[in-house]
Amino acid sequence: MQRLLSLFVLFAALFCFAGSSSAAKAPQLKEMGGQKIETTFYTVVIPTGWSMPTPIQTAPNNGVTALFASMSQSPAISISVMQAPATAKQIGEMTLANMEKGGITHTPLEEKDGLQHSILSGKGKGSIWFGENNGIVSVTIITGDNIDKADEFFSVFEPKMDGLFPKKAQ
Repeated sequence: MQRLLSLFVLFAALFCFAGSSSAAKAPQLKEMGGQKIETTFYTVVIPTGWSMPTPIQTAPNNGVTALFASMSQSPAISISVMQAPATAKQIGEMTLANMEKGGITHTPLEEKDGLQHSILSGKGKGSIWFGENNGIVSVTIITGDNIDKADEFFSVFEPKMDGLFPKKAQ
């Protein structure tokens, strides 16, 4: 179980922060507003002014990871979901401990809107959410200088399961 959770945490963190270190290295974004993205866990019609820098990736244990980005490249939203024998709080504690090793500081993990939540600062500025529902866990990472702009994304985001995803950036 520990190895599985460590891989999940690493995959979520790397996927989100790998391309967000500088605008010079950022991928070319293609406007994808109006396109419908559907997974086992959610559906979203991408808002105008948003893109997906990479296609949805499959993850271990029937999981998926997707990266959505504003055309201004701030904010970016990484959503990872998979089956795991852990709680949102356990995933959160492990993820935040690993992020600390990479120079990312954070507020204490707290329950908010039925999920576990923390604000990120230091090398990675943003917000991170951890959810769970019946053996399914999720990590939603929102990064960038204007994370409140992510609210427009979440306004059209439709979860297929309760308890996994935030309804807003903060």
